[in-house]
Amino acid sequence: MKKFTLFVMMLLACTVTFAQTAITSPEDIQSGKTYFLQNGQFKGYYEMESASIYFSEVYGDRICSTYFSQKAEGFEKLADDPNDPMQQFAFIEFDGKFYMYSIGAQKFVDRQGKGFYVMDVPENFVKIEQSTCQDYGTFRAADFPWNIKFDGKYLMGMYYSSDLEAGYMTNSTTSTDSRPGTWQIYEVGEMDNIDEVEARLAEALAGQKDVVALAKDSLMYTYEAAEEFIYDVINYKVEGGEPIELQCNDATADYYIYCNEPEQTEGSMEGLLDDDATTYFHSCWNGPVEPVHWLQIDLGTEIQEFMFTYTTRHNAGANFPKYIEVTGSNDGYYFETLAIFDEGLPQGKGLTWKSSNITTEKPYKHLRFNISSDKVFWHMAKFELKNAENIIMEEEYRPFLKYIYELMDAVEAGKEFLDNNPDEKPEEYYAQADAINEIVDFIKKLVSGEPDEETVAFIPQAEELLSIEGVGYPAAEPRAALQAIIDATKANPTTKARLDLEEAMQDYIMSEDITAPTDGQKYTLTFTFSGGRRNFISYEPNIEEGGYKFYTLNDTCTAKGLPLPKSAAFTCIDNGDGTYDFMTEDKLYLTTPPNGSTSGSEVGFSECQTYFTFSKMPFNDNCLNATYKDLFGLVVISNAGYCMTSVQSGESIYIDEVPYFQPVWSSAMAIELWTGDSGEDTGIEVITTNNAAEGIYDLQGRKVENPAGGIYIINGKKVLVK
Repeated sequence: MKKFTLFVMMLLACTVTFAQTAITSPEDIQSGKTYFLQNGQFKGYYEMESASIYFSEVYGDRICSTYFSQKAEGFEKLADDPNDPMQQFAFIEFDGKFYMYSIGAQKFVDRQGKGFYVMDVPENFVKIEQSTCQDYGTFRAADFPWNIKFDGKYLMGMYYSSDLEAGYMTNSTTSTDSRPGTWQIYEVGEMDNIDEVEARLAEALAGQKDVVALAKDSLMYTYEAAEEFIYDVINYKVEGGEPIELQCNDATADYYIYCNEPEQTEGSMEGLLDDDATTYFHSCWNGPVEPVHWLQIDLGTEIQEFMFTYTTRHNAGANFPKYIEVTGSNDGYYFETLAIFDEGLPQGKGLTWKSSNITTEKPYKHLRFNISSDKVFWHMAKFELKNAENIIMEEEYRPFLKYIYELMDAVEAGKEFLDNNPDEKPEEYYAQADAINEIVDFIKKLVSGEPDEETVAFIPQAEELLSIEGVGYPAAEPRAALQAIIDATKANPTTKARLDLEEAMQDYIMSEDITAPTDGQKYTLTFTFSGGRRNFISYEPNIEEGGYKFYTLNDTCTAKGLPLPKSAAFTCIDNGDGTYDFMTEDKLYLTTPPNGSTSGSEVGFSECQTYFTFSKMPFNDNCLNATYKDLFGLVVISNAGYCMTSVQSGESIYIDEVPYFQPVWSSAMAIELWTGDSGEDTGIEVITTNNAAEGIYDLQGRKVENPAGGIYIINGKKVLVK
């Protein structure tokens, strides 16, 4: 305790303290002054007095809030005290920038991860800027008008999610509207040792400045070398692609563009055609009438080869185009589809997209672009119709044009980063350079045709995928196709071969030619979830009502090593016509219930066949975050267009016309071999639909279309159906 008191007294000797004076503008901040910082987070949200920040020597060089000490276990209450050196900070200037300094720690404040800590050498400069946060409850923006921004973007803010984290200083936001990032800054004193601290800072940052300059030069050299590779080695150049001038004022003149549903309150057609990125066109959101909003261009002449580009609105967050159908007409009324673009359309603001060339079999005088987004309406900042482009380049690189475009994008991103970020950390510049070099190296490996170690290492992934077999997984033909490409890749493991193998694996996963269940074989049927959990279909006697009760058994049973009951095993019957049935141990057929029914003997099982069809689980809009790989091997069992599905409680079973796949019960089902009594006879001599057509009768002479277990007369002979 004596050592700590002595330490504080030494710190006090380094500062001169006087009354608090709130700064009124960023120009008030001066190097060598000391400041006391109060935050508006707790005053606004918790309706209590604001909290200041301080250096917590006890808590690992962490910058905390005085509110932290009121909540955290083991901390005594720490009052806001402008005269406490632990709660005093300075802003030390070097080379036109300020760096935040803790008087208590005698070190600089830096953001690390999502927190703030003290360090000998600072990495982040600081700006004081006006906050745009609005009043909230007891919080008044006028009382806490400043943002403290590290590197000009990351706000120092207060954080609270639990008692142990209360007062943790965070930089998780860049929004100047965020209340936790608002401050009142008071000038409370002057530093006596400012010359010594400024010298320390200058010495530390002088060397760092050289490192940053080297990193910036590296990025510049990298993108210049990449451009030389594109334009001198690949000899890439473009002919054509000139914009066709459009107009929106004279409907009787050539190249007139218009929309069937323009919005009347914002976003004009003129805004679509000008070069101003802040103007835009908006289709009708105020009561749209037509189901599709389109742009139409009446050319006044014929066109057969063209392309188009557009730029997304600069200040929107949604309703960007997601689907564009290009159609053509010669009479302006009957239109034919020419191209569809529904992948890779930009979903962010201020982004430009370019179509591929569109070449038609015959010329057209009218072009219509049917556009849709998440809603009927959509918006664009700029639209251009262009003549078709002719790409000239070395032929050996032409198959890899996609990656050359990626390289061009990376080069432009590197240039833009360098222009807009003159004071970033060295690793940020090197990361941009690495992204460019990675694509250059990849293109060179593609063209070289030489063996690639990455390809050799990738082949086992394809073999592992192929090793998975069973009902619902790809059948013989797609398996043979993938095996052939695996063999070809082994024989010549180039980078191009790896791309072909990756594409083949995706086709294999998506293949709808899947393995069917085997006649007479026993299977378990499990509803499956996107998180990997599954539940086995099973049943039990319904004591109160008689018959059986359908239910599902959670897979925690098998996870614990417990055996499944025989009621979870169903014997497949191949009806020979593309339909299947699944029979219980008690010779009843599994069936789908009426929509919305409660399960029971009359809905889960039947004495009559159901004639199920089964198909690959389809990927659809309700799959949430599932991927094609997540759906691999899963099937949908249905009859008459209805899919068997279940609910979370397991006490009811429902059907739905549209299969879905989500983290609750679904129609996604796995069909797997029963292993509980491996080698046992199934107890059923399978009767196919073809046999039934030849005549099956019970012992009373009545014809039976779908025999259950028992003795029947088939083709004049008594036969036991187990």
